[in-house]
Amino acid sequence: MPDYDKNIKRQLKNLRPEIEKWLKESVSEKRYNHILSVSKTAKKYAKRLGLDHYKAELSGLLHDCAKEIKNEQLLEIAKQKNIELDQLDYETPHLLHARVGAEIAKEKYGITDPDVLGGIRCHTLAEPEMTKLTMVVYLADASEPGRDRKYAAPLRKAVKEKGLEQAVLLAIDHKLLDVIKKNKKIHPLTIKARNWLLSFI
Repeated sequence: MPDYDKNIKRQLKNLRPEIEKWLKESVSEKRYNHILSVSKTAKKYAKRLGLDHYKAELSGLLHDCAKEIKNEQLLEIAKQKNIELDQLDYETPHLLHARVGAEIAKEKYGITDPDVLGGIRCHTLAEPEMTKLTMVVYLADASEPGRDRKYAAPLRKAVKEKGLEQAVLLAIDHKLLDVIKKNKKIHPLTIKARNWLLSFI
């Protein structure tokens, strides 16, 4: 049995009604449903892998809290919070929603747990040295039931048969192929994350 953090369990129970109310007011219905699905999927993966599912659930619940903030505001918040910015962040500020979301979770809800914040921060671009719980949220975002089955089903199969790291690597590869197909730039954090994951093969 995993060693659950009782404080996180309590935090999730206490914060859930407030977070869900805020999300309903802050994001579209489609986004809200996606968020709930990611949270549920992250919880399921964490349980299966023997990880703290309360952390996974809370991180999933807040992972897209900044998704619908306007680009100009994302950049402004990122600068205020001293988030390290790449040139690509200035060109495509929506990529900042994950890193800004982690700051919002910290400031608005007092969340300090590195796994919970890491899952929020890394769910879009990933990064090297991710914890298993951080990877769980990344994978849940890519494979929750609302995602295109063509892409999500192989990820669900991979995590069962090949393990978490291999499944996350496959998810990153899917994203990269999509970016390449659209002839868009690849964020350096994703390249670093992929290179790091290759060490598990």
